[in-house]
Amino acid sequence: MEKTPHGAEPDDLSFAFGPFQLFPNRQLLLCNDDPVKIGGRALDILVLLVTRQGTIVSKNEFFEVCWPTTYVHEANLKVNIVALRRALSQGSTETYIVTVPGRGYRFVAPVDVRAARPAAVTRQAFPHSRKLPDLPVVIGREREIARIVATLGRSRSVTVVGPGGVGKTTVAVTVAHHELPANPDGVAFVDLSTVGDAQYALAAIAAGLGARQSSGDALTEITDLLSGRQMLVVIDNCEHLSATVASIVNHLLGALPGIRILATSREPLGTLAENIYRLPTLAIPTGDQAITAEKALGFAAVQLFVARAGGQGGFRLDDADAPVVAAICQRLDGIPLAIELAASKALALGVPTLSAMLEQRFLLFSNGDRSVPLRQQTLLATLDWSYRILSDDEAGLLRLLSVFAGRFQLEDVVAISAEISFDAPQAIGTLERLVGRSIVYTDYRQGVLHYRLLESTRAYALEKLGDTDERDRALERHARHILTKFERSAKEQKWRPKDEWMAEYADRVDDLRNALTWAFGPGGDGMLGVQLTVAGIPLWTELSSVAEMQSRLERALIAAKDLGNCPAETIMMLIGARAVGMNFAQQMDPVTEATWNECYRLGVEMHKPEYQLHGLWGLAAYLLYVGRTLEGIARLEQFLGIAEAQSDWAALAEGNRMMGMAELYIGQIQAARQRVEKIARYHQAPTDPVHFARFHSEHGVHIMSTFAVILWAAGDPDRAMRVARSAVERAEITGHIVSQSNALAVSAIPVAVWTGDADRAALYIAKLEANGRKEDIGIWQQACRFYKSAIRVQRREPGAAFEMKSYLDEQIASGNYLRAPMLYSMTADAMLAEDFVDEAAVLIAHGRRIAQEHMSNWCFPEIFRIEGLIALRTGRPDEAERLLRLAVAKAVDVGSPTLELRAALALARKLEGDQRADDEAAALRDACGKFDAGARFPELTSARERLNRLTAEVAFA
Repeated sequence: MEKTPHGAEPDDLSFAFGPFQLFPNRQLLLCNDDPVKIGGRALDILVLLVTRQGTIVSKNEFFEVCWPTTYVHEANLKVNIVALRRALSQGSTETYIVTVPGRGYRFVAPVDVRAARPAAVTRQAFPHSRKLPDLPVVIGREREIARIVATLGRSRSVTVVGPGGVGKTTVAVTVAHHELPANPDGVAFVDLSTVGDAQYALAAIAAGLGARQSSGDALTEITDLLSGRQMLVVIDNCEHLSATVASIVNHLLGALPGIRILATSREPLGTLAENIYRLPTLAIPTGDQAITAEKALGFAAVQLFVARAGGQGGFRLDDADAPVVAAICQRLDGIPLAIELAASKALALGVPTLSAMLEQRFLLFSNGDRSVPLRQQTLLATLDWSYRILSDDEAGLLRLLSVFAGRFQLEDVVAISAEISFDAPQAIGTLERLVGRSIVYTDYRQGVLHYRLLESTRAYALEKLGDTDERDRALERHARHILTKFERSAKEQKWRPKDEWMAEYADRVDDLRNALTWAFGPGGDGMLGVQLTVAGIPLWTELSSVAEMQSRLERALIAAKDLGNCPAETIMMLIGARAVGMNFAQQMDPVTEATWNECYRLGVEMHKPEYQLHGLWGLAAYLLYVGRTLEGIARLEQFLGIAEAQSDWAALAEGNRMMGMAELYIGQIQAARQRVEKIARYHQAPTDPVHFARFHSEHGVHIMSTFAVILWAAGDPDRAMRVARSAVERAEITGHIVSQSNALAVSAIPVAVWTGDADRAALYIAKLEANGRKEDIGIWQQACRFYKSAIRVQRREPGAAFEMKSYLDEQIASGNYLRAPMLYSMTADAMLAEDFVDEAAVLIAHGRRIAQEHMSNWCFPEIFRIEGLIALRTGRPDEAERLLRLAVAKAVDVGSPTLELRAALALARKLEGDQRADDEAAALRDACGKFDAGARFPELTSARERLNRLTAEVAFA
């Protein structure tokens, strides 16, 4: 059955048998046209059996096809075969799958091969949402999933409620995947499990949805982001934040009619439109002492036990063990986590011993807290049982390990175990026993062994820690250990490869956050909190966590002021980092200048050249942004002097890059090109080793981004676009959002727009918007909005020019004058294209004034060109020619063949109207002669075609 007579492949077919129809390429099984709920692995098994109809399929073949990269025990196959038979029996009494003892399985029913119906086309998922977790392996939850899906079909708010460990998250994720086709704008997934404080719940939901969080009103931003959308929002692990989440959900449901909410919690949220679905425990055998293995495997709880015990290696369920396993699952009330914990010990203890021990432990807890639901008592008893069989040393270490937020390493264990007076060998030995008991899990990342606790185990152990007098000391020791770790990270930046450094420290950001929460909380240590904040600056910088870093710095500066005895060097480091974030603000605030000056002053007082450089660099950047170019150049000269005296070659390169940028803006374009080209030679390949973001962006990205803009102005637009692409590619390799966004906003998008490549510009803008959803930066928002409207202008969309003007006004109001005259020229040109001559005249007059005030000489060729075109439109041909020739001359003066060509083209069109072909040809010849023969971009192509036509006409005459 490999092909039909028409030559179709199996995946292009459907297979009909009885009331069923199987679509392999759609992973779909229908019974009388209704979908049948079966797991993905069971479906793979069915496809293999059906396509081999009548043939025995061996167990090895199943493993090779259905588990190609994973070792699994035979029990996994048996569990899925049982599930498959049960699913097929619901639609028919016919026998489909028979067991061939010792050999495998055979599909015995007749199969009709048909052409598959084409799969439905679904809309692209909501681009702002976080990626859903992978579809989990689900055992025994088909009915619950179907009911939740049905409930979501008639209710906009569903909360899956149940005790810890019952599998709420697994079910919710599975439902979310099922719901993707039904939601045109996709499904967003928000995990609140790592949010320890209700005040951060809204920020976490905003981050999970991709809201920018720039205005201080995150709820409004979420509402605006989701307005008009039809999508499902899954909010997981709400129980510890239920009141806050309920308020947020009520607002979203009231404001957004197209949004549905699926939440998971240990208790109802209490929202206005909440539909509560209480997730039951797994199905368990009841009252059958003579149950066989095959019959026991018909229950989801037993299936889960066998799958987890089999995953440990070597466990098989036989008829002798089946009644005992059934009893264990009964004793555990079908709670998945409890079953998994017990199953993990099946091999070590044996099923009968496990059952006996479990019986005793539950008897011990029969007088527990009756105020909580029985299932929760059962889960707590299971966790208690796992905890109480530990030795005192093991239990003590487990309690201490709960202070770590996620993965941790051996050195962390040794450090924290000193709290209970363990030496290194004792800590390591105890840890090994916890790993052996499956209390602590291990995994390798980039060749390094990491440890972790399951979240339920960690929560339980943390509660146990709180019941002792160890808690406060343990949290303090954890905070001091994290301080040591992050202080070391700052030193390692000087020599360690970035990828190794990030692998070591990026996952520890939650530990840093928890340490800060303790340090600045009741009974904490404010000075330690300040020190932790300083130590965290390098990681926040590399994670591009600008907003979080600003918030943490503000808190630390307040604490430092209150303490009154912080070292000056600490204050200097806090102020320097705070100034970095202020440079990214949407508004160019004069306070930023004062902050950079303070950073520089403290660097001088402390004799710290690094902070002198930092302060001067930030100050120069600020001055250039606000249009005080000559002052910025003076600061850069100071910067270069210190960098040279310190032999700080990276700083020298950065200073020359910024100086080149300043030279571009004051109209010394060829000098700028020579300066930056020297340093750009060392940053040509996108695959060169990446550096840390010492000056906002990764070093190579910054240099190539600036060089691309200079190349465009200096008469090499083709190369400019190539260099801009390289900057973007290198930035993507770094994984550093700030570097990526700077490359896009500073060079790639403007150069693409200036060279007329609207499609590429749109692609880059989409990338920049995606970055903005990860980390919002005000100046990036402005760039996105302005250049999106510029693309609309190039595509001749109605109203684009006035949209462009509104975004220009927004940028100017923020105090960002870096490229203001050029942006005014672009907007005036757009107005002329839509015949709004008066508006264009007003805009270009503003542009000229700003250019004169801020010495933006590089923009004068464009300003004169636009003024010439306006004069031509308003019936002043002589003035028009004068201005256009002035534009050409000014372009020559500043060293910009690109702008000269643009002005020459405008002049040629005017001269054509005067029938002055010789003058027209002369203007074009001079401009085109500045470019290599192989140069290609739209304006040059147009100029060459016009010149060739004129030359041919003269020759013919």
